[in-house]
Order: sequence, then structure tokens, then C-alpha cells
Amino acid sequence: MTKKIMMLATILCCATICFGQKNGLDKIDFSKSAAANLNNIKAIEAGMKYVGQSAYKSVDKNISAGGYYISTSETTNGIYNAFLKDLKDNGLNDIYETCKVNGEGWMSLSEAFESASKSYHTDGKWNEYPVVNITKEAAETFCLWFTKLYATYNGAKFNNAEFRLPTESEWIVAAAGGTENAMYPWDGKFLRNKKGEWCANFHVAGEENIRLNKETGNVEILDDNVLYQTTLVPVKSYAPNKYGLYQMAGNAAELTAEGKVKGGSWHSYGYYMQIAADDEYGSDKLPNPFTGFRLVMKVR
Repeated sequence: MTKKIMMLATILCCATICFGQKNGLDKIDFSKSAAANLNNIKAIEAGMKYVGQSAYKSVDKNISAGGYYISTSETTNGIYNAFLKDLKDNGLNDIYETCKVNGEGWMSLSEAFESASKSYHTDGKWNEYPVVNITKEAAETFCLWFTKLYATYNGAKFNNAEFRLPTESEWIVAAAGGTENAMYPWDGKFLRNKKGEWCANFHVAGEENIRLNKETGNVEILDDNVLYQTTLVPVKSYAPNKYGLYQMAGNAAELTAEGKVKGGSWHSYGYYMQIAADDEYGSDKLPNPFTGFRLVMKVR
């Protein structure tokens, strides 16, 4: 058994164990929940894009993956709050406490984000923005909840569908959009498009002011004075990649099944927008206001 197969088997095994640990979800009447979440179910179903067998190559990576569906956008506050409401309405307080959004994560940046700490995950005007400030366990529990929810949906397009976090390989191949040597999720080798517009939202310093120190492996900013701050935007902002996936770079960085975080965030420098970039941080740094997740769907 190859190392890659062993890793995937471990991930699936952990997912199975996690599913058993969250058997409290069985207390939910999912037929009732499906009726209440009909619009959310239809929206997620319609937003799943199929990724056939494809490859990605860079200087030090040769990855292939395929045969799965991935959501066109990051999971939103709106659908995540519907999940939390379902937990609360069914008296699953322990699971709710584990999965609730930790708004205090915003305060780790500065006091200027005090308003965001109170309203970003609760005010309906942010419903189409990505959910952040959650743990990996919370994201995985959401996946289990939606798997059960979708299974009771009478109009389901897919049978025996399982929703989960993408593996790192699945995420990379999806981000590349079918281009083997893609540098970014978009065409080209620059952070701007031909019109001079930024292709993602990130902590802009200008390409000319960023360098990778090969001795330390750290990204260095040559002149901090050129910085200006971006922020989170709706999940379908900017142009999608060739697979129709929005913001595989920037906005909310995204969790993978292995615990790595890919794609960079609104608070990351441009280097981390690269598909092959090393992880800026992992799931051990969660919850934080930079990281969210998107769904992968496998049809068993």
C-alpha cells in the first residue's frame, strides 16, 4: 500500500470514527430539518462542481486526483448559522458549544475589529460571507450534519452522497482548474489580471515588495509602508477558475482533511495565493478570522 493510499485510508477511517462520536446528531429529526433548510440544500447541491481525474505539477510536487465534487464557494455564515440553529433547537448543547463561532478571534487582530467580533457571524447582512473563527472539529461536524440532512432530501440529485473536507491533493487539483503547471487558480503568473485588477483579496504589498528568503524560508516584505488592508468579501466575489470555483485563493483560507490550510486569506501576503505555496498555518492555529472551509462531495 503506497503512502498516499495509506494517508487517504487514515483520513476516511478518522472520518468514520468522528461520525460515530457525533452520534448525537441522530437526535435530530432530519426530515423536519430538510424542510426548514430546503433552500440551503438546493443551493449547495447546485453549487457542486465535478472534478474528473486531473494532475498538478510544480517544481517539487506531482499530484493527481479526481472523481469528486467540490463546492463552488466557501461555506457561508448563512448556512453555518442554520446548522447551529438546528443543534440548538434539538437540545444538542454540547455539540453546539463545540461548533459555535468564536467571535473573539477578531480581537486578536486589534480593537478595531470589536464590531466584527459581535456581528460578523450573527448579522444577516453577512450571510453570503464565509464563516470563519471555527475549529476543524466544527467544520467536520457540519459536514456530517449536511450529509445526514441531504440524505433525507426527497429531491436529491445524488444518491448516497457524503460531504467532507477536501484532502490536500483534492484541494490543489481543484484550485489548478485543470492546468498542470498553474501558479495561481487564475490564468497567468501575476496577481493582477490584464486590466490591472487584483485577482483575489489579500494583504496587498505589491509584487515588487515581496520576496522569499531562501535561507530562512520566510516571506519578507521590503517596505511595510506599501501595505493596505483588505477584508473578507462575499463568497462569489472575483472571477472563478476554470472549474467554476470562486476564491480558491484569498478571502478565507481553507481547511483540508489533513488539517493543513490552503489558499491564503484576506490577511495573507500575495505569496500565499500561489497553489504550491507552503501552508501559512495549520488547524492547530484555529479558530481564527482567516480560515473557513468548502465542501467536497463523494457519491458512494
